[in-house]
Amino acid sequence: MSGCEYCVWDLYDEDMHEYQKHATAIREALEAKGMPVPQHLRPESLRDSVDPSMRAFLDMERQMEQRIKDQEDQDDS
Repeated sequence: MSGCEYCVWDLYDEDMHEYQKHATAIREALEAKGMPVPQHLRPESLRDSVDPSMRAFLDMERQMEQRIKDQEDQDDS
């Protein structure tokens, strides 16, 4: 990402995905037991937890990385 081998934004994105995965599991467990779900574990809160501009930047970086890989694959053929 952006030329950095270990980009802090990649780490941030990975951590947010991991957080959302665990929050979803906890929310589902609470719902299964009929317990109330705290606001910060609700889906709309999880979506809002990632800044929209950061989300757009990360998506753009992933697309650029995929294009580079695709081009390298074509060059190898």
